[in-house]
Amino acid sequence: MRSVAERALSKANGFHEPGLVSAEHYRSLRRRTIIRLSLTYLSPVIILATYFLLQYSAVVSESERLHLRAMAESQANTLDLFLSERQVNLSNLIDDPGFPLKPTSADLEHDLEGLRRISDVFVDIGFFDSSGVQVAYAGPYPSLEKQDYHLEEWYATLREQRASFIITDIYLGFRQRPHFTIAVSRVTHEGLVVLRATLDPQKMYHYMSSLGGSSDVAASIVNLNGTYQLVARVIAQPLDTSSLIPPRTPRQGSTQAIVDGLSFMYGYSWLQTVDWSLIVQKPPGQRQSFFSSFRLRIIGAAAAMVIIGFIVIVNRSRKRVELQRDSDINRLQLTHAAKLASVGELAAGIAHEINNPLASINEEAGLMKDLMDPKLGDPVTPQELAHYLDSIQESVFRCRDITRKLLGFVRKTDIDLKEQDIHQLIDEVVDGLLGHEMIVSNIEVKREYSDDIPELVTDGNQLEQVLLNILNNSIDALEDKPGGISIVTKRTGEQVRIELSDTGKGMSREQLENIFMPFYTTKEVGQGTGLGLSVSYGIVRDLGGEIEVRSRPGHGSTFTLVLPVRHMGPSAEAQTRFRG
Repeated sequence: MRSVAERALSKANGFHEPGLVSAEHYRSLRRRTIIRLSLTYLSPVIILATYFLLQYSAVVSESERLHLRAMAESQANTLDLFLSERQVNLSNLIDDPGFPLKPTSADLEHDLEGLRRISDVFVDIGFFDSSGVQVAYAGPYPSLEKQDYHLEEWYATLREQRASFIITDIYLGFRQRPHFTIAVSRVTHEGLVVLRATLDPQKMYHYMSSLGGSSDVAASIVNLNGTYQLVARVIAQPLDTSSLIPPRTPRQGSTQAIVDGLSFMYGYSWLQTVDWSLIVQKPPGQRQSFFSSFRLRIIGAAAAMVIIGFIVIVNRSRKRVELQRDSDINRLQLTHAAKLASVGELAAGIAHEINNPLASINEEAGLMKDLMDPKLGDPVTPQELAHYLDSIQESVFRCRDITRKLLGFVRKTDIDLKEQDIHQLIDEVVDGLLGHEMIVSNIEVKREYSDDIPELVTDGNQLEQVLLNILNNSIDALEDKPGGISIVTKRTGEQVRIELSDTGKGMSREQLENIFMPFYTTKEVGQGTGLGLSVSYGIVRDLGGEIEVRSRPGHGSTFTLVLPVRHMGPSAEAQTRFRG
């Protein structure tokens, strides 16, 4: 339990003693410290890691794009050359002088063996007369001999001589199995004859897969309609429809595609010999994942740095909060020591102020006792004692005034809030209460009132007391010498400022720091109680305002009252500002 004097001193200083701060406050402080330090030190690490990941992804994406494009172009050129060679094989066969004008199936069997020695992709071979009937055949489907092909699209193209050779898209045909057809035509004296060979799609794809660099990509071929001609089994089957149809222009390139919600890159190149596009892409199981080994290393390094940094931050925040707690405890201890010192000053001030009238009472009472003693002379009349009684009564009233001011300082009084004209209050104090004294003392009062000052909702009587106390101090500071007092009012937002300046002797820094302490005075002993400014401070605080003080020795003092336009109760952050 604090003593009465200590509680009074706390109020006298105008501060609310916080006591020891709760543990929740320090937990909250530690959380805020951890968040602040994390944002300061860990955010750059996370930002840099994210930047490196994005840059790495961009480099990997660009590298993959260029690689796929180069692979597509290289394989397309190789496949063009392969198909051209197969077409040249048939052309050389039909143009061979030893090739019969009307070959038999036995003749073609010998020729097929020769073609297979060149490339095992050849499945069979057939010869067509001018009517479109396959008159000779060699291969695994002997039923195709004597088959009429004149309605087949590829044969119609050759018959109309729109081309001297043709490579067809993959189709089923009479054999009902996927295959390609390469055919060359020649015009003889018996009309148009055609030599046709079919190619095995599986062996063609095996040839494509054996090309350099093909092991890490999946290649496929689509026609203009997007139908797969050759394709890896992990992607689709021949004659299936592809979801990837590369653009016709440019003829080579790489682009991004989204299939089944998954985004990936592919390269493409259109062939020269036939309207096919070769597409290369990463196999679905090998497509670049976000969690690649290098990305995982970056993420792991960043995560390790963040974890280590966070541990350091947690420990540092704990130490900082402990230092703050120790600092708060030391501050409270110092505040308590200062209060004890102020209690001593308060007790000394009270003893000094009350001892003087008590000594006077004692002196007057002793004189009265001596006068009433018959041994010392004739008894005195009541009229003769009146002078001594008046002196005693005056001393009693002086003691009462001291205790009343002290109680008014330490006890909260009710505030009577009304709308007040601040300029009228100032005039009543200056002209009414202090007018005669200022005239006698030859003090010039200069007033500068702002026109935009509204009526304040405040306690007029208590505000008059504040003005009276400050102006009394200004008059005393002039030390009976001619001087001036200026009063300036102005409005700043929802506050009104009243500046009371004098041209008196001013105050030192040490005096400024103590002027609101109870019983502290710069006047001679017996000329003041030292409670006027302390009481004024408490009143202004209760009115929700502040007091600002500026002073320098020999340059006068300025007291500024900062009051709210609408009183909202005592200011929790009310403070006194001093300037030397």
